[in-house]
Order: sequence, then structure tokens, then C-alpha cells
Amino acid sequence: MGQHLPTDAVRDAIERYVERSVEKRFTTADIARFMGVEEYPVRAAVSWLARYGVIEIIPGVRSKRYLEQPANRRLHGDSYSVSMYRIKEKCAEVDFAALNRAFGFA
Repeated sequence: MGQHLPTDAVRDAIERYVERSVEKRFTTADIARFMGVEEYPVRAAVSWLARYGVIEIIPGVRSKRYLEQPANRRLHGDSYSVSMYRIKEKCAEVDFAALNRAFGFA
């Protein structure tokens, strides 16, 4: 059985990874490598983080991965694509008083 990783630990690692990254996006494999752990528990934590709106899949952006085969022995089915994620932007709180003034309701 694989190791358990607290979701908070993965979230913290994602934040540190993105801080250091130029592209500000990541895969579960990137975070697992960054943390020095297996990918499966990272995937589980990422699933929860996406479900609760902390991170999101970048629509239409995929990363190509290869099964572990020597480059000269790769076949058509030896590659697959994975989702790319980003930290979801946080919205500011709505100032209803300012909106009411702007639209003439106050």
C-alpha cells in the first residue's frame, strides 16, 4: 500500500513549486518529484484540492508522458497525456455598497 500524504502538505508543496516556476502550472508528476514521493498519493490530494476549488485543470492544455521504455524502443501506444493544473485565482469580496452606488441604487 502506498504512503498517505496530508492534503495540506501537497497544497504547500504546490504553492512552493509554483512560486519557483516560470510557467505557473504543474502536473501531479511534477509535484511528486518536487516532494520526493510517489505520484499516486499526490494524485489523491490533487483530486481533493481540485474538488474544493483550490486548484483547477487548465482547459485544453495537456502534457505528454512516456511509459518507461528506451527512446529507440517506443511504440505508438507508449505515450499518454496528463492534465496540467494551476492554482485557482481567488476572487475579492464583493462590495455591494459600491455596486449599488455605481448603478444608482443608493
